[in-house]
Parts: sequence; C-alpha cells; structure tokens
Amino acid sequence: MSARLSTGATSHRFALLCALLLSVASSAPALDLPGMPPAGPPRHATLAPIKEKTLANGLRVIAVVRTGLPIFTADFLVKSGAEADPPKLAGLAHLTADVLNQGTATRTAPEIASAIEALGAKLETNAHWDFVSVKVTGLSDYSPAALAILADVIRNPSFKTEEVERVRRQTLDQLRLALEAPGTVARLAAGRVALGLSPYAHPDAGTLESLTRITQKDIVALHRSAYRPGNAILVVSGPMPADDVFALAEKVFGDWAEPHPARVHAGAAPSASRPAKPRVLLIDMPNAGQAAVFLACPSIPRTAADYFSGKVANALLGGGYSSWLNQEVRVKRGLSYGAGSGIETHRTAGLFLASAQTKNESAAEVAQVMETQVTRLATETASPDYLRSRKAVLIGAFSRDLETNDGYVKRLGEIALYGLPLNTMEHTVEDIEAVDAEALRSFAGHHLPLSAMSVVIAGEAKQAAPPLQKLFPQLEIIPQDALDFDAGSLQKAARH
Repeated sequence: MSARLSTGATSHRFALLCALLLSVASSAPALDLPGMPPAGPPRHATLAPIKEKTLANGLRVIAVVRTGLPIFTADFLVKSGAEADPPKLAGLAHLTADVLNQGTATRTAPEIASAIEALGAKLETNAHWDFVSVKVTGLSDYSPAALAILADVIRNPSFKTEEVERVRRQTLDQLRLALEAPGTVARLAAGRVALGLSPYAHPDAGTLESLTRITQKDIVALHRSAYRPGNAILVVSGPMPADDVFALAEKVFGDWAEPHPARVHAGAAPSASRPAKPRVLLIDMPNAGQAAVFLACPSIPRTAADYFSGKVANALLGGGYSSWLNQEVRVKRGLSYGAGSGIETHRTAGLFLASAQTKNESAAEVAQVMETQVTRLATETASPDYLRSRKAVLIGAFSRDLETNDGYVKRLGEIALYGLPLNTMEHTVEDIEAVDAEALRSFAGHHLPLSAMSVVIAGEAKQAAPPLQKLFPQLEIIPQDALDFDAGSLQKAARH
C-alpha cells in the first residue's frame, strides 16, 4: 500500500484541519492559546569564569574563559554613542564608526580587509545609543594578530577625505530609500514625539540634513575625545587563560596614553526637556500603500530596579507571535501581518514602542486595538501557564546567547557598560522568574499609562485621516515634505 495520499484525501484532511483551527480560534481567547504545550522548567545556563583587570591607562579589560572551541571574540566598547551627538549633527557617532575601519596610518581599507580575511576572522564596527562596538571574531591561535589589527583600527584611523565622502554618500542613499517606507518614517517620528529633545530622541543614524553638515573635522574631534582608554571596556571571550588576555591587552593597548585632563565629548544634556503632553500625529505620505502605526512613550533606563518587570511585561504584550498584540491585531482580526512591541533601555532613559502595519483605512482601528492591549497590562492578569510561557521566551534567549562567544560578550558588555555588577548574569533567570502578576500591573501602571502614550502614524492621509479624526479629535497632520526630524516639533520652520 502506497504511503502517498491521493489528492482528494489530502484536500479532505486539509479541510478538516482548517475547520478545527477556525473552531479553536473562534471559541478560545487568544490570550492563553489553548492547546499549546506548557513551558518546561527554566534551565540555568552554565556560566564561564570571569576575571577583570584595569590597565594603568584606565582601560577596563574583562576576560571570559570558555573552553571547548578554538574561537574567540573581542569587543572593544567605547562608552559614548549616539546619545552624545551634538545638536544638529545627528548621526556623527554612526558615521565615525562606519569610517573607522576604512584605513589607518599604516593600512588602507583593502589591506585591513585582506589581513582580517587571511586570519579567517571578522571585524565589525557598530554604533549604538550609549556606545560604539569594535569587534573581532576568529580562531584563538590567531588572537594576537587579530587584536593587533583591532587596536590599530581603534587607535590610528586615518579618516581620509575620500573615505568619509564615500561612506557619507552610501549612508545618504540608504537613508533616502528607507524614508520612502512608512515604517521607517513613523519609527523615527515616534522617538522624537515621545522623547522630545532628550539625547535619545533624534534619529541615531542621522538625518538627510545632519549627515550633510558633518565634516571630517567633526569626525576627528569625536574620535579624539571619545575613543580613549579611560572611556572604554575590552571584553574578550574564548579559550585563552585570563592572564594571557590581560598580557595581550597590555601589549596592544598599554602604551595608549589617556589624555590629561581627559577630553570629554559634550553631547546633549540628559535632562533636556520632553514634550508637555503626548501627541496624535499622522504623517501624510501620498504614495504609501500601507500605514505604519506606532504607540510611543518614555520608559525606564537599563539600571531601573523594575527592569525585569518591564522585560516580562513586554514579552506578554508584544514579544513574539503568541503576544497579546499579535494575537489581537493579526490572528484575531487579520489587520496586519504582525504586531509587536519593545522597550529600549539606555543609560539615562528608555523608550517604549508598539507597532504594526496595516491598510491606510484601518489605521485608526489598529491604533485603538493597540491602546486596548496596553491598558490590559495594568488591569488584567494573565494565566499562570501563559505567564510561564512568556518568561520561557526570555530565559531561552538569554541561555542561547551564552552558547556563543559573541553572545557572551554582548551580554557581559551591556552589564559592564551600565555599571552593573559582573555577577548580574548569575541571577538573571531568577530575576525573570521572580516577576509576578502584581509586578506586571505595577510596571504597566507606572510606566505605560495610556495618558502618556503618543500615537504616530505614517500613511496616506486621504484614506487614513477620516477615521482617525473621529477617534482622535486632536489629530495633527504633517505632510511628508514638511518633516524635519532635527526639530522637536518635527516640522520645518515656515519661510517668510
């Protein structure tokens, strides 16, 4: 007897399966997803030995000894990122990081790439809100040569005019293309609306205007003030003994003098003002085939005592396919291919965002559904099984990160960067597990009140505006060509 089903039998079984799924979806609340296997008990990741040493010049070196594979990762973290971009120069930290490995005093960009390739290694430079990461990964046998190249790139970048201009053109081209997407426009506007003039409000990768204003002199000045040993952390994970890591760090960075007095890169003040009240904003993009809908409000810094309550609350609300937002917006109503949320936590502030893309005419409905789901966090209690499953998502992600050197330095680097104890990772699983229903309601009530939420939508106003105006009489509409992401108001100044 053939194991292959006939076409008729396959269709019949498919129809029965669809009927069963529709029955479950229509009769069961999306919140607890009946039928899913319960989450198992949390598994504690095995943590590697960690040692640290501060060099005489102030460079903090953290060594993680992980045996088993002959691979290492070294991540050099500069403790100044996009939050320190000077006014009107948004994107300076990112542009500097992008040009950093495009040539040094002794190597051209092709020579750097060739040398890294010959070692079977990978060199990456990335700017973030609170730091810049310059990272190399490769075979541990070649770690001295790889770290020597890493140090050369960090200490001796040439910042040649032609390289600066080439990277600038590429960045501007990418940004122009990205700004044709409603999701990009709404996301950038949401950060500005929620955080006003704080250091974390501007587009971190820059604007079309600010990227044009940045000069080679600005890049050189930023490097001189921020890229220094006393403003940096080196995290190395691999099979090398800690003492070998410290000796290697001393060899390639030990003679790097810390300026006296240390130069401080002056950015925007952390206490910069925020908007007086939330806004409901529609950015009119006449050619937009869809609308991007965002809810946004200020949130917690990384060092907040209720950080893990926020992580679990977000996992319930918008952290994955099984989250409340995705179930309500996508699965139950079919208004979007996906909806989610996130809490960005930084040195002095944070940002909550919930988002989805939908048809222009259903933007108002999606915004209303999203507001309802946010409100539920402070008023409803998830079932124990569902709460356990959402915690398992966070615990699983944490444990997976610790399976690789790259993930280890990412987690440990974050802890060191924000001044948290290095043993923080030892009780991360317990911290997640300790979050209960009351902690979630408290977090939502304090940090995610609907009264603090701004609504930002980018789409075609002709279709999106009428239902939005009925739901939000205070709706503001800004034409796409009048946007100014450098301005707190988001609008270009009127010309007289």
